[in-house]
Amino acid sequence: MQIRVMQWNVLAHGLANDGFLVSQPNEEGASILDRARSVQVLGQTMKQRAKKSGEKIRLKDLPEEMKTWDPPPFDFAQRLKSNFQEILQEEQRYLQEITDLPKRCAMITARVQAEQPDIITFQEYDMFETLNPLLEAAGYSAGSDQGSYQELAQRVKDLGIQLKKGGGGSPKDFAQKYRELLEEYAAKGLCVCPNFNSTARRFNPDGFDDGVAIYWKTSTLKSREPPDVWTYDMTGDAPAIRVKLQHNSGSPLDVMTLHLPSSPGKELRRQLNLWQLHELLGGALADGPPLILAVDLNSDAHLQPPLGQDAKVQVIAEDGSSEKVEFQLDQPLRHTCFQLLQSGTGTGTGTGSRRPYSHPADVKAAKSMANCDFPHWGLKNAWGTEDRIPLSVVKMRGPASEQVQKWGELTLETTDHVFCSPHFKVAQCGTGYRHYNHQDKQDLMRRFKDPQAPNQEELCELLKGLIPSSTIPSDHMCVLATFQLSPRDEAVEVQGYAPEEMEEDFLLGDRVLIKAAKEEPKAWEGTVRFIGITDFATGEWLGVELDIKAGKNDGSVHGKRYFQCEDKYGLFLHPSAVQKFKASSPRDIALEKAKVQEALALAMEDHDIETIRRVLPAAESLGIDPKEIHFARQIVDSVASYDLQGEVKGLCSSLLKLRRTLENIEASSSGRPGATQGTSYQELERRLLSESLPKVLEHFMQGAQSPCKAGKAGAAGSQTDVPQVPQGILSE
Repeated sequence: MQIRVMQWNVLAHGLANDGFLVSQPNEEGASILDRARSVQVLGQTMKQRAKKSGEKIRLKDLPEEMKTWDPPPFDFAQRLKSNFQEILQEEQRYLQEITDLPKRCAMITARVQAEQPDIITFQEYDMFETLNPLLEAAGYSAGSDQGSYQELAQRVKDLGIQLKKGGGGSPKDFAQKYRELLEEYAAKGLCVCPNFNSTARRFNPDGFDDGVAIYWKTSTLKSREPPDVWTYDMTGDAPAIRVKLQHNSGSPLDVMTLHLPSSPGKELRRQLNLWQLHELLGGALADGPPLILAVDLNSDAHLQPPLGQDAKVQVIAEDGSSEKVEFQLDQPLRHTCFQLLQSGTGTGTGTGSRRPYSHPADVKAAKSMANCDFPHWGLKNAWGTEDRIPLSVVKMRGPASEQVQKWGELTLETTDHVFCSPHFKVAQCGTGYRHYNHQDKQDLMRRFKDPQAPNQEELCELLKGLIPSSTIPSDHMCVLATFQLSPRDEAVEVQGYAPEEMEEDFLLGDRVLIKAAKEEPKAWEGTVRFIGITDFATGEWLGVELDIKAGKNDGSVHGKRYFQCEDKYGLFLHPSAVQKFKASSPRDIALEKAKVQEALALAMEDHDIETIRRVLPAAESLGIDPKEIHFARQIVDSVASYDLQGEVKGLCSSLLKLRRTLENIEASSSGRPGATQGTSYQELERRLLSESLPKVLEHFMQGAQSPCKAGKAGAAGSQTDVPQVPQGILSE
């Protein structure tokens, strides 16, 4: 069974006019970069002035503020200074055009029809009335009729208005009423959950509100029972929903989605939300039926601990009232949200000694949360790696923003993710952007801030993809992931489900060896970036990003892209031509390292050259101290040199004996008929000394040095010493 998932934050209607800087048709990347840098400097200036004055700067105040602005030497900055109002109106007109709701919904539907996902998960979804009829016509369902959602949304809206007016009861009481509303309509089969007190409501008070939704293709899937809904966080105003589906093949499938709070300072709050949901769900989801979790974490995959000492979180008093507090953690958090949803190095409350979730009641309790062992969910991410991951967000706040404090806020992040339980094999996952790691992103930001930094062309090309745009109707790219459920898991019954360990199979992110031709002793190494069916050949193929420049392409064939890598680093292979690295536990690796280290030390002590040569490659691959490796090589070289000198002396002695023999033969043959024979002996001597001897010496030198060279090349991954192309590799 193959399942294709589309995860998409589609940008709530109320936030559509939040003043994004958008690329205009046919605009050059250099022009966009100039505008972006100009707006960033202006935004920083406005923030500094607001901080000094203690007053917020509003959009209508900016013409006066601009009179005192000393702009940087950017073209767009100079234009802003001289004609701010005209540029502001131009930005607002263009932004309004590309965020027009009917047009956006038509673009969303067109993308859905082009990709044909089996499942769609939405966040910031407040466009049900406009988008739902289009999706239903395309063959998708959210489980209930339109009237049910309209009733629910209106009741949720009324509840939010009552809360803001202080209509009796604490936020905790309203959270309980809101949860009861969601449960009431979930029992009717509705798989759309609106928020009742979110940021979007502040910008669109007359509309309903953003929330989460799950759609499925009715031709391949059906709901097997009503969905589960939960609310989390202190005020309980954010929903999570899990839909229980069944494939036409009879296989069960659960799909879950949620949307965590945004901003870097809320990482602790997001992790607390995950902890709370983990408890509400009853533990690690990897132990249940096959599950897909598609989320907007608002926590970048490359967010690395320490996550900064500043934290924002809500605390609640005994009377049920809550307040948001900002403080400094005593110590950094141990993991990121991205890591907590996976197996990780520790399972926390996910195994054995479980302790119930308890939200901090005061700042002191919140500060101590960094010490907590947060539960891991036991899932795996669809990227197949925690290193090189494509961006899902490339956006910047522009001068049309009503939130002046966000001007110049450049975001290059991967916050949209798809996770799955171990039952699935991930065949493909991408956003349309290239893959970056943490260092790549840091380098991009450094180049953005420094116009004199090299490689500005890549930055210009990246900013052409600023979103939303005339072709992308959201400030997030959709994530598209394809999963394969193993036949063993397809055959299980919905009731009494007991997952078995999956057979070994290739997954995205696997480190692999590409088998060389039989006559070659070595193989290339690489990382699996694509698994699945292609247009260029029948059967299943693996797309591999090589560690060396020895490939055939950049991840695309005949103009169709399957994965992204540098040119000449990509190869497509049959699975039979690829071998997966066998994973070892940290304990096994440590024991092997100790064993090799001891063998190397004893061999060095005894000057056992054969053992040293045999052990050196393993010692290098296991990361043994480079000083020990260096001393071992010195011993090999010195002993080999000594042995070589002996061999050369013996050879020279033999040659001298041969010379004397030749002289005796020549002397004895002089005066006899056929004396010209001496010339032949002289020619034989010349060939031995000038031709044969150098070749023999070269042979000895190569024999003495080659073991060390081979070990070194194997450790460094030499790009010059590569094998022939293995059988089974596509010639593209």
